[in-house]
This record gives sequence, structure tokens and C-alpha cells, in this order.
Amino acid sequence: MVDQKTNAETRLAEFFSLLLDFQNNTSKSAEDSILLAGAMMGVAQMILYEHLVPVEAENLMHHNTIDFVTLIKPTIH
Repeated sequence: MVDQKTNAETRLAEFFSLLLDFQNNTSKSAEDSILLAGAMMGVAQMILYEHLVPVEAENLMHHNTIDFVTLIKPTIH
């Protein structure tokens, strides 16, 4: 089980790095970055709802959305 968790964590870190690289290479403004983050959240929601029980997907999206709003709230003027 530890090997699977380590593998999953490694893959997650790789995906995270790829997405950050994509954002760094394509976004030309803060607005682009925020819109890209929203698009990523939309894709994440579609994927989660395809592969999880609806209640699990909703809980995961709710917690992640709260984290995202907390993160960007100080930047919204």
C-alpha cells in the first residue's frame, strides 16, 4: 500500500508541475491565470463526477473550492 501511495503522490506532483508550467508559459496576465484556474476546476469537477459517487465528488469539490477562494480572495479587488 505504501508503494501505491508514494506512486500516486509522485504522479500528483508531476501533474501539478505540468499544470504550473502550462500556466507559466501561457498566461499573460493575472486574469488569464484566474480564468485558467477556473477552467481547471471545471475539468476537475467533470472528472470527479465521472469517477466518484456524487456525494464524494461534491464533498471534494466543496472543500477544494473553499481552499481556492481562500487563496485568491486577497487578490480580488
